[in-house]
Amino acid sequence: MHTISPNSLKQEIQTNMRAELNTMIWGGPGIGKSDIPQQIADDLNIPLLDFRANLFDPVDVRGIPYLKQQTQDSQKFTSWAVPDVFPIPERDGDRGILFIDELPTAPPATQNAFLQLLLTRQIGDYKMPAGWSIISAGNELTDSASVYQMPTPVRNRLAHYKLEPTLNDWVEWAHINNIDSNVIAFIQYRPNLLNLFSADEYAFPTPRSWSFVSKKLAMQPDDIKSEQMFYGVSSLVGDGPAGEFVAFQEIASSLPDIDKIIADPSLYKKDDNPALLYALATAIATRAADDTMENIMKLSNKIPVEFQVILMKGIFTRDSSLRSHNDVRKWIRDNAHII
Repeated sequence: MHTISPNSLKQEIQTNMRAELNTMIWGGPGIGKSDIPQQIADDLNIPLLDFRANLFDPVDVRGIPYLKQQTQDSQKFTSWAVPDVFPIPERDGDRGILFIDELPTAPPATQNAFLQLLLTRQIGDYKMPAGWSIISAGNELTDSASVYQMPTPVRNRLAHYKLEPTLNDWVEWAHINNIDSNVIAFIQYRPNLLNLFSADEYAFPTPRSWSFVSKKLAMQPDDIKSEQMFYGVSSLVGDGPAGEFVAFQEIASSLPDIDKIIADPSLYKKDDNPALLYALATAIATRAADDTMENIMKLSNKIPVEFQVILMKGIFTRDSSLRSHNDVRKWIRDNAHII
């Protein structure tokens, strides 16, 4: 199966939603399979109901049987009360996403219980509202995630995509979500460490675990010792990546005061160290604003053009309106052959 990037997958899913097709997202742990449906729901301003398939038995999907009769004297028969995690228009609205997460980790009998819902959009007496879409996600057998082989009838009711995180998509997401600038810079410097799944390790680098590193860094004191930082980072991404990140952090800490060199670009002294330049470009991008852009562009001219591109991408991701700044427009014209 060909892999697909997060941004391309989002486009595919929205097309599937319009075509009333069910989507299945495959991929390793921590790469954003669960985040993408929520991002789509947020973009469309619709609710998302999260259904964890591995927590349900087949009877839970089908519902609880109860006796029903038309009148007091008429014949009794069995009907089914489906779980209230399914969308109910009166409560959840006419449009939304039903997200069936961890589908492959549910036993085959539970997966088969979804067949009718996936094909006819109903289970027993329950009928899914017309404006609601189904998205599923899960790990593959090769991910060591205790998954079951998906039954063929279930597979045939889904459009399948194998998600693969890409550097550009992740950096864009990281800027928007205020991930620590040194984490962003480090991943740009060492992109192969964005996602390095290892079934034999307790901790390994993924987009999710790097976001955890960012959260942890925000809670640590500025004067934390390298050894203590290593323990915290390695607990999330493993020893090797943590060692490289701590070394990178030490280089980044040698940067001049970013606010001072933006206020006076003449204070910046050129440096050819790639690690430092990644950290510099990313740190400057986090401070971009209309009133700082003139000096930022003067500062940009002091670094190699490939790092100017990294700087500008970070700025545009955080505030696209800055494209209209006069100095930025001039830079775009002058560097059109590069970008």
